[in-house]
Amino acid sequence: MVITATALIQALVLSIAGSFIFTVIGIIPGTDETATMAPLTLILVLLGAEPIALLAWFIAIAQAIQIAHTIPTAMSALPGSTTAVPMVHYTSLAKQLGIPHISMRKLAAGSVIGGLVAIPIAIVIAYFLAPFASHIEPYVGLVFTLGAILIAYMSKAKWGAIIALVPLSFLIQGFQSIALDAVGHTLFISIFMGITIGPMITELFSVMIPSLRNNQARETKKSVWLAPEPKEKLPYFPNPLKLLTKKQRRSTVGFAAVTAAGFIFSPVGLVVLMGEIVAGRKDELYDKITSTLVVQDAVSNATYMGGFIIPMLAFGLPLSGVAIGPAAPLFNAPPRFFLEPEIHNLSSYLQPWHYLVFGFIAILIGSMFAYPIAIRKARQWTEFMFKYISHEALVGTFLGLIFMLAFYEAGVLGVLVTLCLGLFGGILNNLFDIHTGVQFMAYYASGWIVTTLLSLAGLF
Repeated sequence: MVITATALIQALVLSIAGSFIFTVIGIIPGTDETATMAPLTLILVLLGAEPIALLAWFIAIAQAIQIAHTIPTAMSALPGSTTAVPMVHYTSLAKQLGIPHISMRKLAAGSVIGGLVAIPIAIVIAYFLAPFASHIEPYVGLVFTLGAILIAYMSKAKWGAIIALVPLSFLIQGFQSIALDAVGHTLFISIFMGITIGPMITELFSVMIPSLRNNQARETKKSVWLAPEPKEKLPYFPNPLKLLTKKQRRSTVGFAAVTAAGFIFSPVGLVVLMGEIVAGRKDELYDKITSTLVVQDAVSNATYMGGFIIPMLAFGLPLSGVAIGPAAPLFNAPPRFFLEPEIHNLSSYLQPWHYLVFGFIAILIGSMFAYPIAIRKARQWTEFMFKYISHEALVGTFLGLIFMLAFYEAGVLGVLVTLCLGLFGGILNNLFDIHTGVQFMAYYASGWIVTTLLSLAGLF
């Protein structure tokens, strides 16, 4: 692929814009990565953004939100995103010790290091896995089904999540059949976005049920205590390695390198696992808190980068939690990107050196707003977000954006499919802990599951 001046300018503009947008979004507590990253990425794909610009955009926004989500997590012990949830326990302990500013710096430094380490590691792993792509492609349906079973079993619901793959697959294929008759083509945006907003749709639906509405009612405003801003002055962009001890540097780089290769595993699961491994090795409380937090955020970012780059570069198939969630439009977004009858997506345009060069550039651009704010202005920005940015307004904005995309794909039918699947999937997520990662895998595996079960039914 020849990179034109237009593509370079587009990559620079999109990555800078994405870095700023997702720095702001990440500071807002309770943000879901898929619900915010996927819709905007899908719009850029459908608008025809250059492949290299899409690569730079996604890595930059992933880097920005992975740093920014630690700001509310450290300052108020409220998770800035899904992957920040495992960090709440140790940031709460840091606040009790009076060191939230130190935990904030550790988290931000870990995120920057995790992203930088993950890029080359992911490319090397993808290089060794790429020769197997031709053997995997003929069995894509089976691969997705096995992946769905693995991810389902790794969820809290365990066997319940595995069993739920069957009714969910039939529901999805039923919608596809209806869509073929009604609009002449199958759906992607409406189904994908339905799964994405499922938890939000279910929360909104519960307001219409008196008993659930009464349980959620609050008579007083929720108060949040913010730690004071640290007094010491630091450079605008301090070296993240200098914010860590020698042992923390080694463990952060090591755990980031290992988890960048674990693309098939849940990012949240790896953050929990690696964090507990580090915590178990530390006796002194201060060292335990700071060392665990820096590794947790490094792992969080490394799994994001590895979960995107390895499946894209090696296979062109969404075979990770990140690939089937936030990065899904870069793998499959008809009519521009598709997986059938052949793979044609971002992997069709880019070479390994693109991921290396533009990956590092995007990591730095993605850090340009979030990292200095986290180091120097965490309290000020957190207070601003709590006072002036409504979480409900953010949810409403993305819901409106998602329904617009569904209408673009299939009119009123697309909106109805998004609503129906969102409600069903949200109930699975909110009540039964069958998270959206399992549901995304069910979407990709649904064709094989339904076809196979119907074939077996015909034998009896």
